[in-house]
Amino acid sequence: MVSPRAALGLLVAASALAVALSDGGGGGPVFGYKAGAPDGPENWAKLSPEYKLCGQGKQQSPIDIVTKLAVPNPNLDTLNRTYAAATGTLINDGHDITLKFEDGAKVGTVMVGGKAYQFEKLHWHSPSDHTINGERFPLELHLVHKSADGQLAVIGVLYKLGAPDSFYHQLKGALSELARDKCHFAGGGGEESHVAVPLLHLRSLQKRTGSYFRYVGSLTVPPCTEGVVWNVLGKVRQISKEQLQLLTAPLPGGDNRPLQPINGRAVQFYNPPNSTISFQM
Repeated sequence: MVSPRAALGLLVAASALAVALSDGGGGGPVFGYKAGAPDGPENWAKLSPEYKLCGQGKQQSPIDIVTKLAVPNPNLDTLNRTYAAATGTLINDGHDITLKFEDGAKVGTVMVGGKAYQFEKLHWHSPSDHTINGERFPLELHLVHKSADGQLAVIGVLYKLGAPDSFYHQLKGALSELARDKCHFAGGGGEESHVAVPLLHLRSLQKRTGSYFRYVGSLTVPPCTEGVVWNVLGKVRQISKEQLQLLTAPLPGGDNRPLQPINGRAVQFYNPPNSTISFQM
């Protein structure tokens, strides 16, 4: 069995290998999510030599997180963040919806393994990429942070249907406009739909993180670059059915990647006092 301290060392070492990471999903051949399709997940590695890790990688994401196998580690980072209000652009590239902040914007940082990562963008997958104890959720939000040397740390937030979320209320108009823009996404160098987003208040995204699961994985889209430090929150948040429909309306179908083998990787669990967790440990 790997001790929590030793497992943390392995995580930091693996993260150090992830230099000059691509954001994923940009500039390469068009890919899709439909199983069995020529551009579907099982064929991503065949679309381009740049995508070879999608088929050959041993630290791929997403995974099924089995809570009883997670290794408790009270020495992990608290993931405390303070995000400034910012403007950005919603982008629909035909397979995912992304919100990118303006170039050079200092939105906020998070410390992971003693290194600062700048909050760069966020995007969604519906249904969720990750599963917990085999359970898949209607939506997963990825908060993407990048260090000065190009390493990535992603905070994953799972959602269930319930009460409206105040953050998505701010995106209502922009998402509706995005859904009305009928671009031709298919084919090489397919079009993208861009909608400017006015000043966004990000306070709800920086709520006290509390418990989370950490492991080293990959981008969940081509080129499937490895060395990404994943932090999947232990508390499931709520989003209304109407808000979920707004997020998924611009897309032709689900945009989650199938689960990948864990290949012996350690999944650590951070659970500070007074934290709420939505799963049985």
